Amino acid sequence: QNDGTRRLHEFSVAPDGERETIHEIEDSTRTPPYERPYYHAAVTAGTAVWTESYVFLGSGEKLDVPGISRAVPVFAPEDGRLLGVLTADFDLHALSSFLGEVNLGDEGLCFMAELAADGSPRIIAHPAAIDPDPNARLKLMEPAPGGEGLVMIHAGHVADPRVTKALSSIGLDLSELCPTLHTMHIKVGNHHYTGGFRHLGRAGGPDWIICMLLPDDQIFGAVHHMARLMLLMGLAGVVVAGALSMALSRRVASTLGTIAGETREIGRFRLGAKAPVQSRILEVNTLATAVEEMKTGLRSFQKFVPAELVRTLVESGQEAELGGERRELTVYFSDIVGFTSISEQLPPETLVELLSHYLGEMTGEILKNSGTVDKYIGDAIMAFWGAPRPNDAHALTACRTALANQARLRELRVEWRKHDLPELRARIGLHTGEATVGNFGSPDRLDYTAIGDTVNVASRLEGLNRIYGTDILISAGTFAATGNAIITRPLDRVAVKGRDGGILVHELLGESGSIPEETIIRRDLYAAALEQYLQREWKSALAGFDSVLELKSDDVAARLMRTRCEELHATPPAADWNGIFRAPK
Repeated sequence: QNDGTRRLHEFSVAPDGERETIHEIEDSTRTPPYERPYYHAAVTAGTAVWTESYVFLGSGEKLDVPGISRAVPVFAPEDGRLLGVLTADFDLHALSSFLGEVNLGDEGLCFMAELAADGSPRIIAHPAAIDPDPNARLKLMEPAPGGEGLVMIHAGHVADPRVTKALSSIGLDLSELCPTLHTMHIKVGNHHYTGGFRHLGRAGGPDWIICMLLPDDQIFGAVHHMARLMLLMGLAGVVVAGALSMALSRRVASTLGTIAGETREIGRFRLGAKAPVQSRILEVNTLATAVEEMKTGLRSFQKFVPAELVRTLVESGQEAELGGERRELTVYFSDIVGFTSISEQLPPETLVELLSHYLGEMTGEILKNSGTVDKYIGDAIMAFWGAPRPNDAHALTACRTALANQARLRELRVEWRKHDLPELRARIGLHTGEATVGNFGSPDRLDYTAIGDTVNVASRLEGLNRIYGTDILISAGTFAATGNAIITRPLDRVAVKGRDGGILVHELLGESGSIPEETIIRRDLYAAALEQYLQREWKSALAGFDSVLELKSDDVAARLMRTRCEELHATPPAADWNGIFRAPK
């Protein structure tokens, strides 16, 4: 406020946009957000970070809530300027409460520790931390050095000797500690404990350890009691107990094995939806549900980035960085014919639904054929094959995808006609060549894309379809890279915008063995006429294009070339004429 005080106004927002005030404090002592640990950590890292545990300021303006935060810096898209930091806070009391519900008997213990950046261990969750009796409650916070505020307590100051003994047994060097279950045996006073611990740390996440301890007499006391019962029950009891024990252990092991398999699939970024594993053990049920919820969140995330790229990064264990490399790619561009006029005729909600349906169907075929969807530009789609994973048959795969998308569009037009919707048509351009592909942008916001002449040529080829009345145009480079697997019609030698030299442009007709005989005859007549055209044999070329038009009177390309032959025959070009058509800009 103007007088230097801070006015705290906390509120919740209802679905209808109305704000409901939780409470207001005119002169708040709360530390400004930009002075808090999560703010500095996120701004320094320039990306999403997990903070170490620290003490939140509760609703009563008191530092009394231990927790951690997930902080994400937000930058202005136009200039990369820092707008603020978005956080999600997690109360560690809830974790202590959860551990308190784990039934380990009267003397059993389950706790969690954090290894701070300075190497000091802290206890972040302990069942006694939420004891309703204030005198019995375990303290996880202590006054900060200097006496101002509270900090998480050092593990060595925790008033539970089992904790300090267990951490001493584990040690603090976790760099070589694999994230599997490790066992331990400790002695506290006259009591022996058997337990296990697991390192939960991962790159970019909190460095945590979960530890469980059980008194030996509690474990083995039950074993001895069972042995006495088995002696009394005799051999039959031994057999029955053994069978039941084996069945139960297999059932639990099978359930946990299934959950472990799901987590491995998540590590490979394979996120297929499945029903959570069911178990009569509450903790196993909770774990299985949490795994499926994690997969749901990651499935939403993968819609914003190429899934194959993320899968490659996860498998490599490397963080995405700025930079690119030269790769041979086949680039795909498509655009809807007359989309501007279509958009002017439809209500906005109908237009959005129609465009979403179209993009979903086209994108599905690209992903099905292992393509990388680079971006959507309005109604246009840019995709490529050959990166991030190599694909030796990228040209052929791209051609098959283009043919499949046009076939799917023909089916969709039948559906749209029944619902009185515009029957969308699309033009596609494909070009194969070297491009620079990789992560471009800033260290804080990366975009995986391909740039270079190959991308530009593919875009120009898509636009040339309108001149020749075709649906799919490919370059000579793409045709050569497919071998004899596809059938094309060579259309013209064209210099696209941005290039001085010409390239031979082909119309993609289909895969070998799938083209009607009359289409092959018309293709051969056109190809022969084109060759005569390039040899300056105007009369022969004119007759050839007439033959094509006799078979298909609405062949736009043949009619265009026939008109050129007439003009060139009437006014012959200069001696250095090379047959290259300069595409309009």
